[in-house]
Amino acid sequence: MPARIHQPPWKGDFLQMESCLRPVRSAAVLLLLLCISACHTLDIPPRHIVGADGAYATVLRGRPSQLGIGTASVLPGQESSEQTTHTHNCHLASTGVAVRWVTPSLSPDQAVRLCAAAALAARHPLDAAGLKDVPVRYQVTIVSDGGGIWQQPARPARPELVVAFWFPAGDDADALRARVISTTAHEFHHIATAMVGQRRWGAHREPEAYLAGACALLAIEGELRREQLPGRHDPRADSLLPAAARRSGNAGNAIGRSLQAFFSGDHMQRDDEDGRALLRYCQQSIGFLGIAR
Repeated sequence: MPARIHQPPWKGDFLQMESCLRPVRSAAVLLLLLCISACHTLDIPPRHIVGADGAYATVLRGRPSQLGIGTASVLPGQESSEQTTHTHNCHLASTGVAVRWVTPSLSPDQAVRLCAAAALAARHPLDAAGLKDVPVRYQVTIVSDGGGIWQQPARPARPELVVAFWFPAGDDADALRARVISTTAHEFHHIATAMVGQRRWGAHREPEAYLAGACALLAIEGELRREQLPGRHDPRADSLLPAAARRSGNAGNAIGRSLQAFFSGDHMQRDDEDGRALLRYCQQSIGFLGIAR
C-alpha cells in the first residue's frame, strides 16, 4: 500500500513538487542525500528499501531570484499515524527552527539541544554563501511510530526560506542529533549555493554537500568519529540506480575516503590537532566561517 503524502502542518499553500528521484537499494546501506533540479516527476522509493536513517532529497527549481525549494523525506517502517504533541521553537540570527515530537521520543532537554544544533547546521552553509540575513523557517519532525513519505512541495523562497524534514526517532538521542546535523548541513549547502547562483550540478557539488555535513557535525558537536563519515554506499548497486542516486552514493564514498586522512585514531575532537586541521579544510574548501581555531 503506498505511503501517504504528509504536508507540513504549519503551512498550507504549497505547490506541487517536481523532481527526479528513483533510488534503489542493495543489501548495503545507501543514505540518500540529494539535490535535484530541472526534472519533471518524483519517483519515491518504497519504504522497505530505505535504510533505517531514512532518505532525503531537496528539490530546487527556477532561477536564483525565484528559486523554488521543496523536500522529500522517506522513512522505513509501518505507516505512521501519530500527531506530534510537543513543539520547541528556537532562533539563531534570522533562522527559526521548530522541533516537533511525541513523548517519549525526546525529552524537553533533548529537544532544546536538537533545536539549537539544527539551527547551527542550517546557518553554517547559509553564512558561508553570504546569506546571513536570509530569513529561514525550518521544521524538524521526529517520527516515533513507524515510517512514511513526506513531501514539502517546491515553493518560492519568499518572503522567507521554508524547509521541512522528517527524521526517525531511534533509541539514541545523540545519534539522532548527529543525523539531523549532517543531513541539515548537507541539504542547506545545496540550497545556499543555488540561491547565490552557483551551478547545481558538477563533479564537486555533491562531495561538497557531504563535506558540509561532516564539517558541521565536528563544529557543532565537538567530535567526529570515523564511523560517522559518509561512505556506506555499495557500488555494486550502481547498475540498479539512476544517475542522480548513483552520483550521490559514490560522492559520499569518495568524500568519506578523503576525510579518513585527517584521522590519526578512531575519532577527533574539535580542538585537537586532527580536528583543527579538518575545520581549517572546511573553511578553505566550502567557506564555513568561524569554525577553525
